[in-house]
Amino acid sequence: MTRERAVILVALLAIFGAVAWSAWPHETTAAERVDRITSELRCVTCQGLSVKDSPAASARQMRDLVVQRVAEGRTDDEIRGEFRASYGDWVLLSPPASSWTGLIWLVPVVALAAGLAVVVRRMRAIVPSAAAPSTRELAALRERVAREEALDLPQADGAE
Repeated sequence: MTRERAVILVALLAIFGAVAWSAWPHETTAAERVDRITSELRCVTCQGLSVKDSPAASARQMRDLVVQRVAEGRTDDEIRGEFRASYGDWVLLSPPASSWTGLIWLVPVVALAAGLAVVVRRMRAIVPSAAAPSTRELAALRERVAREEALDLPQADGAE
């Protein structure tokens, strides 16, 4: 039993050690930085592809410019900022969140909630509530049933 616990303990330590080591920040190479930056920029020709994935000549020029800026020692934010200054936020595949971005996400949710409220209100208006009849209505119904039964009894005897 103690040998099994030791094996489990060693396995857990190895797993936690690997997770901690992989989460530890490490220096990125210039090639990794270029890959990361070019994968975040939109190709101005293809528009649906990143600069990293696009085969267009304009994307190749943008990649070369990123390589040059990384070699000059500029930070990732400075490089992205240069492209944003030239092309606007559109050039970023994931543009930064702004008040307009929040509004874009909020409007459909509000519209959906309003539509749901309208549907629920109409459904409640269609389905009448099942209220019990008042004592006055019950008395009138009993009296009517009694009259109809009184009328039906002689006919039933005469028909036989």
